[in-house]
Amino acid sequence: MEMPANSPLRNHGLDFLKGIAACFIVFAHVTFPRPFGLFVAYVATFAVSVFFMTSGYYSLNSSRSRLLHAIKRTLGYLLAAYVLYLVRIWIIEDFSVSAVLDFLSREVFTLHHLSRVMVLTQSSICYVAWFLITLVVCYVLRLMLGRWLWLLGAVGLVAGIVVVLPPVGNLMDFPISNPWLWGIPFFVMGEAVHQYEDRLRQVLHRPQLVVLCVVGLTISILSRYYGTQWWHIANMMLAPALFLLFGGSGMKYKRFCLLGSTYAFFIYIVHPLVMFSYNALRPDRGLAESWLRPFIVLAITVLLAAVYYRLKSMLTR
Repeated sequence: MEMPANSPLRNHGLDFLKGIAACFIVFAHVTFPRPFGLFVAYVATFAVSVFFMTSGYYSLNSSRSRLLHAIKRTLGYLLAAYVLYLVRIWIIEDFSVSAVLDFLSREVFTLHHLSRVMVLTQSSICYVAWFLITLVVCYVLRLMLGRWLWLLGAVGLVAGIVVVLPPVGNLMDFPISNPWLWGIPFFVMGEAVHQYEDRLRQVLHRPQLVVLCVVGLTISILSRYYGTQWWHIANMMLAPALFLLFGGSGMKYKRFCLLGSTYAFFIYIVHPLVMFSYNALRPDRGLAESWLRPFIVLAITVLLAAVYYRLKSMLTR
């Protein structure tokens, strides 16, 4: 849930941060050459945490109607993601309708798949859909539990630390990318930042926030080096620190803020299709093009977003 792009209550510093996060989402999926690409992928996990925090930030004290609107809006994004993924399957299978129907009956409309969606928010239809499903879960639980959601978020934060540290973290590969240990805790964290923002800014000034960011980035990089999931703990420092750092910055770079205020969900949903199309057209790439590929995919996705919203604006006048 967010304020309209032209709302005077909108925080443009957070829009700027979301723009950075949107870029890192693309860089996590359209990777740079190794080993640099793997380090970027680990650091980029902060981006999803920022999106959950932003949704929680704007949901604080929201009315029932606003929460229902946010659920409806997110389900619309989820449907768009599913449709685009099915279009991709249709194209890959030489426009075979039977292939799509077979995929739906074999992979989608099964008890196993539905249980994974409900419990882990992991869908075989579209791998980026887990975030949207989790966001819907956060809004629904906010609607049902009210302030009690904070307790669930606190339990999730503690559990998220337990499952990634020794000895548990060395013995099991727990699915962090689900609502219980990632979505709900950071959603609640965003609400907490909104409620206690003034107090937090009195305690944490810019130098302290920068130190927290550096520590978080260091832990993310070390988690890749040691092959652990410590990046989840790093996000608990990095995402809130960035949130406070950018949220109070009053950024005025309106064109870049568009990435966060208007284009973010479009970029998240569409960039996998752009990535797959680019890979199909350019299967053999030199080293230079491999380094440029993430920027090319990002640029094409942003261009498509700009065209889409311009056409939408013209048609709704």
